[in-house]
Amino acid sequence: MKTKLLSEKWWMTLLTAAGLLSAVNVFADPPAANPSPASALPFPLIERFENYTEKDGLPAHKAHAVLKASDGRLWVGTYNGLLVRAQDGTYHRYGPEDGLSHKMVMCLVEDPQTGDIWAGTMRGLNRVSGGRITAYYQTDSGLPNNVVYGVGIREDVLWVATAAGAGALNLKTGSWKIYDHNNSIMHEPWCYSIACAKDVVYIGVWGGGIVEHDPKLGTFKEYRDPDGDFQYILVPDSGPINDITSWVAWDDGVLWQATYFGLARYDGARWRTWVAAKSPLASDFVNFVWSHRHVGWVGTDRGVSVTDGSTWVNYLVGEHGEGLMEIHRPNQPVEKRTMTTALPNSFVLGIYVDDDDVWFATSNGLSHGVFAPHSKPATVAEAR
Repeated sequence: MKTKLLSEKWWMTLLTAAGLLSAVNVFADPPAANPSPASALPFPLIERFENYTEKDGLPAHKAHAVLKASDGRLWVGTYNGLLVRAQDGTYHRYGPEDGLSHKMVMCLVEDPQTGDIWAGTMRGLNRVSGGRITAYYQTDSGLPNNVVYGVGIREDVLWVATAAGAGALNLKTGSWKIYDHNNSIMHEPWCYSIACAKDVVYIGVWGGGIVEHDPKLGTFKEYRDPDGDFQYILVPDSGPINDITSWVAWDDGVLWQATYFGLARYDGARWRTWVAAKSPLASDFVNFVWSHRHVGWVGTDRGVSVTDGSTWVNYLVGEHGEGLMEIHRPNQPVEKRTMTTALPNSFVLGIYVDDDDVWFATSNGLSHGVFAPHSKPATVAEAR
């Protein structure tokens, strides 16, 4: 089913996200009073939020996942189907009537080699290729379980985190492998997330911390909360902050762990852990973390925290719906700003970030974070 875009603002924003327009200032907030220079921070600041709900054409109020594909199209996993902005400027919604295995889309990933989109749902896995959907179920494939929480791709293998183990689909041969408590180091099979690194795959296990798997060597390594206590952090900076892992992310040599008891970061040599009571972390209830370069973008039940491990910026929603920004620099007073725009909801379920902008999937709509002017990191070619 195709419908014309309902909001000119939505259309302009998606064109901008796709690289078809420059960052237009027609919807910009007025400059903040005495703003800190963006160059003083190790990551860009968001200057305004552009929000989209059912009134703007979303098929449901709740968005679980968001992904900007390499061709510039924006994919949104919602409570009521998979939404994509088509090349002709229209929405296209995929639902069960189009072959989608279930209307509730939980996670998304793009195959960098083919451009295919993989969508995990509450009942099955889906491959969207050339506008057609191929659905995979536990009963007719090697999918470990129909409840798919996370997906990731490394080389020619698609990895899925499900309620009954992790699955690996060889995209060339079509063969599956299943990893659970019977044939791996996992203590239980409830897997929530997949993070594909350079040489290994990290599996976020609900009650078993993080499992690192080297596909070439066939080895497993386990990272567990060293104090084994769900409620208190007895030994900070010594390992994962908790065994209950809600999400994992990896980029630029840094692994991030989201839990419902705080946040952890591992650079291969040192663990760092944070809880809200003793750090700038917006909330201990962390739903999601996205890693872009060496920075973690953290979705919580109270808004978003952004950090490189030293500097923090929080984006919160005030009592009257106003946007609140908190900038925490090492050994400096907290800088607080009031924004004229805010996230549509504090409960953030999914994030996508690149060098140009950021998108948030929330419990009450989708939000586009527009960056203030900043210097983008050099590409590999430019660095040479």
